[in-house]
Amino acid sequence: MRIAPGARVYLTTVIALVAVGVASWCGMQAGTARAGRQWWTLGAVAASVIAAGVPAYEQVRKEQMRSRAQQAAIDAAVAMRVAMNDGLDPIVRQLGRAATTPGRQERAALREGAVAMALDSAAHLAGSGRVRACLFEFAPGTPRVLVPAQYSGRVDDPLEPIAEGTAEGDLVFGMIRHNQHLFCPDLDAGPLPGWRVPEPQTYKSFAAVPVAAGPNAFGMLMVDALDGGAIGRADVPLIRLLAGLVAIALA
Repeated sequence: MRIAPGARVYLTTVIALVAVGVASWCGMQAGTARAGRQWWTLGAVAASVIAAGVPAYEQVRKEQMRSRAQQAAIDAAVAMRVAMNDGLDPIVRQLGRAATTPGRQERAALREGAVAMALDSAAHLAGSGRVRACLFEFAPGTPRVLVPAQYSGRVDDPLEPIAEGTAEGDLVFGMIRHNQHLFCPDLDAGPLPGWRVPEPQTYKSFAAVPVAAGPNAFGMLMVDALDGGAIGRADVPLIRLLAGLVAIALA
């Protein structure tokens, strides 16, 4: 049975105090008893050992737990770095091949492959649970419209285009214009003003960042998940990095 930390502290304190009391009582009996004095003395020694040993054991146990937690955090960080390296290295190599390949059609094919790889990395490295990454690109004409162009990750109903001049569109186009990002960890707990989730969409958390290289904007990368809290603020820098690689491929 697992004991709660607060209850464990209380229990340890009680045991130590009781042991101190028993040790004192046994010591008094050993000093006044005419027979069996050695047993009272032995009892006083045993109680004293318990009084000192229980808190010491608890301290050692806490240190061991802290050490295991630190090691687990280190292992998780190393695993994340390995996963990021495994996800980002092929994209960078693909972009390098696209930059050095002489044929225009071959370069275009390599760049399309790099975009698909970046979306796949966004869907598998960002967030938790069932995650989807979607690249929105600008459609020709006015008013300006962002149209879902490519997906990776969770299979779901397609997202809708986002038009400038609507509440959602002004939010998104303003975000792109100022090179910011949109982030909502839980749409049920704290919906983002101006953002709507039309049926049959069911995602509960998302992050959206510009796909831009310098002054040139190509669209938006949006990563969403079905569960609240599945996309965290710590995921935003990674999503922005992947959006930058997509922009390089599209430039």
